Amino acid sequence: MDNDKFKKWSEDFSSMLPKSALEVKEDIQKNLRVLVKEAIQKMDLVEKSEVDKLKEDIEHLKSSLDEIRSAAKK
Repeated sequence: MDNDKFKKWSEDFSSMLPKSALEVKEDIQKNLRVLVKEAIQKMDLVEKSEVDKLKEDIEHLKSSLDEIRSAAKK
């Protein structure tokens, strides 16, 4: 995920803080960005393009396996 999304999320969250907390807004945003980024990295997420490629590979392997099974029956 790109850093712009993390920045937007932290800005959205910090905008909900009371006025007195805005003095430390930059520190809060920085810390939130780090925490969110670490949490997402721990989730071990993959991009949709990678999932799509793996699906294609699986379909190809299924097809190859079917061909091998057919040849073995002959």
